[in-house]
Amino acid sequence: MQNYLTWSVNETFSLFSLPHLLVLVTLTGLLVLTYLFRKMLRTKRYNRAFRFILIFLLILSETSFHAWFSYHDEWHVTTTLPLQLSSISLFLALFLLLLKRQFLFEITYFVGSSSALLAMVTPELSYAYPHFRFYHFFVAHGGIVLTAWFMIVVEGYKPSYSSIWRAFIFLNVYTAFIFLLNFLIDSNYMFLMEKPMSNTIYAYLGNWPWYLVTLEVIAISLFHLLYLPFAMINRKERSV
Repeated sequence: MQNYLTWSVNETFSLFSLPHLLVLVTLTGLLVLTYLFRKMLRTKRYNRAFRFILIFLLILSETSFHAWFSYHDEWHVTTTLPLQLSSISLFLALFLLLLKRQFLFEITYFVGSSSALLAMVTPELSYAYPHFRFYHFFVAHGGIVLTAWFMIVVEGYKPSYSSIWRAFIFLNVYTAFIFLLNFLIDSNYMFLMEKPMSNTIYAYLGNWPWYLVTLEVIAISLFHLLYLPFAMINRKERSV
């Protein structure tokens, strides 16, 4: 057990290794199963059970993450506060499952899903399978994606085109707040002051501050891409 919780990196995470690919396949399978059993998940009993499981997994992943840092005496205000976009998206997903608010859905779908999917495809992760951090990373990000998908196919939530811009404004307001906080406490939350050194999408976006501009373009492009299926559905419904 100690080997799975160690602070030192015994084996470095390898992009698109077999464990990484299996995680992506597993998430795809869960999304497909959620769609196939969507009618059953609309019943009160199974709906509550599914949401409870997701809520439990999201809370467990976040609390265990901070417990692990504390266990190794590595929890620091400048590095470990739950201010990264993944943590904020996780909290949004939690509140969405509890409150079922349209605005929370819009932000979770566009901001949470896009960032979580990018993170899962190109993880900013050092620890390889079967380390605790490997499980934590993919459970947290996969849970965000599954939450948004559940709200769409089971609960029937849909974004509007204006949702894209509400989500984009929310993202930029939050980014501005984190940028100021980074400046005040000398931190690098959301990698706004310096990009990560690992082999992620950041490696291909240039140096600071230009990669921040590129990320803005990527974000709004991904938001439009995520809206595309709904635009096609709306067009089809209007033509009937």
